[in-house]
Parts: sequence; structure tokens; C-alpha cells
Amino acid sequence: MNRLTQTIGSSAVATMFLSASAGADVTPQQVWDDLGTYLRGFGYTVSGAGTERGGALTISGFAISMDLPEGEGTFAFAADEIVLTDRGDGSVAVAFPAVMPITLKVAPKDEEAVDLRVDYTQTGLEMLVSGVPGDMVWDYTADRLGMELSELVVDGVPVGREMARFDIAMSDVEGASTIMQGALREISQGMSMGQLSYDFAFNNPDVPGSGQFSGRMLDLTFEGSTTLPLDMDAEDPAQLFAAGLGGEGLFTHSGGSMAFAVTEDGKTTTGETSSSSGEIGVSLSGDMVSYGVSATDMALNLSAPDLPFPVSAKMAEAGFNMTLPLAAAETPQDMAFGLTLGGFTMSDILWNIFDPAKTLPREAATVSVDLVGTVTPFVNLFDPEAVATLEKTGGVPGALNSLSLRELTVAAVGARLEGHGDFTFDNDDLETFEGMPAPTGSVMLSLVGGNALIDRLIAMGLLAEQDAMGARMMLSMFSVPGEGEDSLKSTIEVRGNGQVLANGQRIK
Repeated sequence: MNRLTQTIGSSAVATMFLSASAGADVTPQQVWDDLGTYLRGFGYTVSGAGTERGGALTISGFAISMDLPEGEGTFAFAADEIVLTDRGDGSVAVAFPAVMPITLKVAPKDEEAVDLRVDYTQTGLEMLVSGVPGDMVWDYTADRLGMELSELVVDGVPVGREMARFDIAMSDVEGASTIMQGALREISQGMSMGQLSYDFAFNNPDVPGSGQFSGRMLDLTFEGSTTLPLDMDAEDPAQLFAAGLGGEGLFTHSGGSMAFAVTEDGKTTTGETSSSSGEIGVSLSGDMVSYGVSATDMALNLSAPDLPFPVSAKMAEAGFNMTLPLAAAETPQDMAFGLTLGGFTMSDILWNIFDPAKTLPREAATVSVDLVGTVTPFVNLFDPEAVATLEKTGGVPGALNSLSLRELTVAAVGARLEGHGDFTFDNDDLETFEGMPAPTGSVMLSLVGGNALIDRLIAMGLLAEQDAMGARMMLSMFSVPGEGEDSLKSTIEVRGNGQVLANGQRIK
């Protein structure tokens, strides 16, 4: 049971079968031929017998399978019958059965053996393939697509749905893709669905715990493009990227919610989460990976047996982004990091735990950081030998060349800290700052409401007078008065010779 989540996740590979039809040509036989070529390029074994009659090609006993790495099992997808029909206008209609089983057999050494079947189901699926050789277009619509865990056996013991459940349903699905094949296979695609709902539950008899998770997302969309080598070896990522593997995609939704209940040692924690919109963007190539995720109007309600009251919190916006180079390079490469937690509020019940007198302002809090820079990577992160050598020798994966703080904002409990700055780094000088590449640059900071916050913390008994005096002295040493009341500002400058200045006064 401890491998349940990992093995069920593999069933998502079945969706690749539907998109594989994008490689079809304008006749049923060409559709079938290209489908086989496409899937074999991923390392699948493809089987099925074709019978042609009246402009239709019927594939009986269609199946694809693949051995898992290190001989730990097999994956297979099957369809009793697929019918490819020439529509007489240069396009081909592809019809699938209502239920298509996905089977996964996992038998790792010294661990539980898991056999499962997930039924891939469809209602009202219509697919048309058109175009010209080397430039195929396919369109599809479906009233419903779904995946349901129908069988699960762990170490020879059947597990019923009361012990493990996994259901996904997608409604009002519509999509279109274009494939161009030359030296590489280039795919561009777009998809939308009215709703995606899920229901997942587990109850492990070997461990005193269980969980239930259910939720939905509305108005999902996807836009993306992918470049694939014609022959792929999934066990050699470095070779794949060197051969041209890459892609980018953007998922969006216009609202989502989830309810959950987790029981451990006889105690149950329940909760609900929601958001009004969100998106996930990914870009990947052999040189760089970029990832970004954001959501708006998030809410959390939580009840736990160890808490004497329910927890309620909201956040107007949240976001995270990251860009990192992946391949070794001789010149600096771009990198970035960003984090936004904006408009955070929590219930008065939580506030009253540590501030019953309402001494602190209870306005929405925000934390925002935006960093960009350049680094010179020394190793290819997809080269296992290079990474292993790095770990053995204790070397560093790269050199930091520059770093810019484009934005820093911390606003909470009546105070606001802001900052921005730029630095470059001398990687040949590791002595001036004791092993760190010597920085050169400056950062500008401003603080509003700092002294008022100190006064409030003293009034609450959270800060002693002598400690507050030390804090105020430190602020006066590193800052000068700002433009308004209870406002401070500071410019911290670091010079290449090791000097550090605060507002022009040397402090190191």
C-alpha cells in the first residue's frame, strides 16, 4: 500500500494514447501506421490486427506495453477495438471503446508487489484527423473523460474500494492539436474543459491512518508546444535534451475547491480549501527550466483535534516563479526567483491567542520577493556521472555572477519594509569575505512604522525595554530618517576591497 500513490499516478500515461493520434495522416491506414511509429518511438511495444472494410480500418486487440526500469514491472494500455473511418473529405474519424483498461504491475525487490487496473472511460468522444503528410491537425470533443481505479491487489491480497479509491472525471472537453514532422516532431496544442473533479481515498490497514480528498476545478484550459526527437530513450534524459526535447505549457482555471479528512491514531483533521483562479506555467529545454504558479482569493478552513478552535485564513494572491539553467556553460546564464504572498488575513480567533487586546493592527499582510541574476553552471544536471562526481569531490555546481533584488516588500502589523539593489560577485576572490565570492554593489532599504511596532510589542509584553533599546540603537546605526513620520531609510554599499558602508559611513 505504501506505493499506491506512485503507481496510480502512472495511469495518466493513458492520455498520451489519445494525443498520439495527432500523428495520423489523411487515410485510415496512414493513421494506424503513424500511430505505431509514434508510440514505438517512446519505447512501447505495439500490437493489434487491422481489418479493412468499406473505407474503415478496424484495429482489434490494440495494446501498448512497456517494461519498467530495472525489471520492476510492466505498464500496459488496451482497447478491444479502434475504428478508423475515411470520411471522404481527406479526414479520418477515430472511434474508441467506452472503456479502455490501464494495467500496472509493480514488483520491486524487497517491497510489496502491486497490481492495479485503472479504467479509462469516455462518453461522446469524437476525434477527427486531417491535414497533409508532415503537417497533421486533429480535433476532438468529449462529453466526459474519466479514470477510475477498478482493481487493486497488494502482495496477492485484493483491496476493495472501501480501502482505496481513485476517480477523476473531465466534462465538456474540447481540444485541437497540430503536428509537424521533420527532423523532429513538433506539437502545438490547446485544450479546454468545463470541469475536472476528483475523488481519492485510502485506508491502510497496516498503518493506523486514512484519508479522503475530493474537489473540482472549473474552466480548465491548456496551451502549449512540445518538440520531440523521433526516437526517444526515456532512460537517458541528457541524450533526449541533446536531441531536441523541449516544450512549454500554460494551465489555467477559473476556480477550484477541495475538501479533505485525514485520520491518524484515531484523530481526524478536516478542512476545505478554495481559490477563484489559478495558473501553472512551465518551460523546459536542455539549457533551462522555468516554472511559475499563481492563485487568487485563496481560503482555508481547518478543524483539528489538537486545536481547541477552527482555523480560518485567506490570501488575496499567491505566486512563485523560478528560472534555472540546466546545462553546463562557459558564460553566465540567466536565473530568477520570485515569491508573493499577498493580502494574507486570518480570523480574530487566531489573532486573539497572542493579541487579545487588539494592540497590533490586523490589516492584511504581504510578503513579496523578486530576484534575478546570472550564474555560470559547471555541470549538466541531467548528466548522472557529472552529478555523481560533483557529490564525491564536494565541488560546487556553479558560480554566482550577479544578483539583483528588484523588489522586496514585507508589510504586516502596521510596519512596512521595502528594498531593492544590485550586486556582482568576484569568484576569484574567496578570501575577502571568508570563502564567499566577493560582492560589489548596494541595496536600498526603507522602513515605515518600525518604532511604532516596537512600542506595541513592549505594550504586549513580547519585547523587554532593554531589548527594545538595543533594537532602536541598531536601527539608528544603520539608517537615517526618511521622508515621513516614523520612517527610516538606509543604503548599504559593499565595495570590492571588502569595505561595507551604511549611508556613507564605513562599518567594515
